[in-house]
Amino acid sequence: MYDTDQYWVQAAPFRALVARLLDLTDLPWPLVARHAGVPPAVMHRLLHGRDGHARGRIPSDCARRLLAVDEAQLVRLARDRYR
Repeated sequence: MYDTDQYWVQAAPFRALVARLLDLTDLPWPLVARHAGVPPAVMHRLLHGRDGHARGRIPSDCARRLLAVDEAQLVRLARDRYR
């Protein structure tokens, strides 16, 4: 992976965004990751950290994908899943 400032962004806002999506939909995080197009390993580290420590940054392409998630579409997916 790259180790440049352009490649990484701060993780905290995206951790909060994912937490909101999880709370809003009650979907499992792997399904939200798949829907967003974010690798499961990145999502797991974002939510659970590594070795007990929260990650301070995530790849910017993953951050863009998380921002692009349509909240309403995810809610519909959750509603259809739990019918």
